[in-house]
Amino acid sequence: MGQQRKTVHLLLAMVLAALTLGAVSVVAKGDIIVGFRSSTYTLEGYNYKVDVPRFDIDGVDGAYLQARDVFNRSVRRAADIYIARAGDHVDVKTGTNYVYTNQQVLSTKFSVSIYNEGAAHPYEDFITHNTRTETGKALVLRDLFTNVDSGLSVLQQQAAILVPKATDGEPYYKDALLPKEDNYRHWAVAKDGLRVYFGEIASHAAGNIMITVPWQALDKVLKPDMKAALTA
Repeated sequence: MGQQRKTVHLLLAMVLAALTLGAVSVVAKGDIIVGFRSSTYTLEGYNYKVDVPRFDIDGVDGAYLQARDVFNRSVRRAADIYIARAGDHVDVKTGTNYVYTNQQVLSTKFSVSIYNEGAAHPYEDFITHNTRTETGKALVLRDLFTNVDSGLSVLQQQAAILVPKATDGEPYYKDALLPKEDNYRHWAVAKDGLRVYFGEIASHAAGNIMITVPWQALDKVLKPDMKAALTA
């Protein structure tokens, strides 16, 4: 199962590199008011039912429209990959989704709950995706920092403080906190900080571990334009 998850994550990363209802962000573009509205739609079929996050926007073109399309296509492709795993012995259902937007970024953690027949319990698989609205381009972790090694060092320092709290002191896989891009590749934007998703690095009972690194802790390592975008 571990190898299967690794293969799916790799496939999703390749695809992506090429919830909450009603979240709205309003930005000014000349005399036009631009509003990003989040919603979900459901894909349902044999042994699967998945709620997929999406964004809508009215009255604009250019980068804002491109940002909407990049976000929606990326999440839909991930959904299709997960759904393709459903069958006679595998159920794929909606997991715990997260959606956030401000005037600069569209952000999500999209997940599914997968149950393999005969397993003791289902497990959650997920991706994250972030799109810059002003450029219409997807963001990856190294886009955020003036120096990626410095950024990863701060993330590791914060993770060492926050992960033990998230696991309630339960033992966890400490190599998951090493300052490697792969360890911190799943991230999303929140009002109070950068949400980092580690997956099941402790017990299954502890679930997928997520921490929120405060923006203040990242202040000195973020690119100035990204600091403005992420904390808008």
